Amino acid sequence: MTEREAWLALNAAELPPRTALDLLDHYGSPDAIIAAGARSVAQAAQLSPREVMRLSAAAKRTYRPDLDKLDRLGAHLITIRDSEYPSNLRQIHDPPPLLFVCGSILPGDERCIAVVGTRRVTPYGRLVSETLARDLAARGITVVSGLAVGADAAAHRGALSAGGRTIGILACGLDVPYPRDTLELREQAAERGAVISEVPLGTPARPQRFAARNRLVSGLALGVVVTEAPERSGALITANLAANQGRQVFAVPGSINSEFSRGTHALLRDGAHIAASVEDILDMLNLPETIPAAKPEAPDEGAARPADLTVDEDAILGALSLQQRHVDDIIEECRVPASRASAGLLMLELKGLVRRLPGNMFMRVR
Repeated sequence: MTEREAWLALNAAELPPRTALDLLDHYGSPDAIIAAGARSVAQAAQLSPREVMRLSAAAKRTYRPDLDKLDRLGAHLITIRDSEYPSNLRQIHDPPPLLFVCGSILPGDERCIAVVGTRRVTPYGRLVSETLARDLAARGITVVSGLAVGADAAAHRGALSAGGRTIGILACGLDVPYPRDTLELREQAAERGAVISEVPLGTPARPQRFAARNRLVSGLALGVVVTEAPERSGALITANLAANQGRQVFAVPGSINSEFSRGTHALLRDGAHIAASVEDILDMLNLPETIPAAKPEAPDEGAARPADLTVDEDAILGALSLQQRHVDDIIEECRVPASRASAGLLMLELKGLVRRLPGNMFMRVR
């Protein structure tokens, strides 16, 4: 076996990451682990019978087809011993020994924030996810998420719209087209950042893979922002993993009447930091805006700059933020008649500065 084939063989055995890392420390290299034989390795690491069978089967396979497929995908391998391996991920208890990567991982990706949320995202959650990710990317922060439909997809889109970098983590093999609804987004992420998997090529997205995937989402990041989540959500698993990894956890407040914000409110109650704006996140993590994004996407031609606003529009815009507000609260704060407030909100919508949400709720977009 070549060195790359030995790494693939160790990966194909699908040993617990910590066990594989201990074996690497003991034997020195994946080549030596494979050469030692499954029975000898089993005694050194106290492997289960099933793990012995997997390691034995992996050692007998040929991996030339896998390497050829990686080349066709434009992908490459990064081992935990490579300098390219993400430094944040290296610090967690159980980092994967091997990563399959489409795209590139750069030193600046150490300044990375995870933006995650529910798949069954509401318009509010989608807008918040996209806006926060866009604002982070515009300030030179790499945005990581899980490439799932819903809030994850919105976060990736937001980062890309700002011309920034984004990293997507898969729960399946790099060659598996899942989820199909985000395949185009996956290609864009690989072009402007990276798409990463720790599992062998051809591995389907089984339920148990997602919790393992989530530890990589949080492990890559300095902090995790949960934008919207019901009481039972994979995003809350990511938040708990982040806390156990020593990462900062943020949550976006939502309507007290929305079941999709009950999870984020529970996080806030349990000590998560509030994320009502990108400044809340950057200030808590002490991240200066020193690295500009690559090239922000040009605004729509019809979108007016804040300097073009009327007095009413300027007042209304000043009363709005990422936090959704009811029209009655806006009218009360701005002290303008309802008719003028409605007209002002309509114009701000047309100018692309405000988004109308269900229930006469509004929030700022820019």
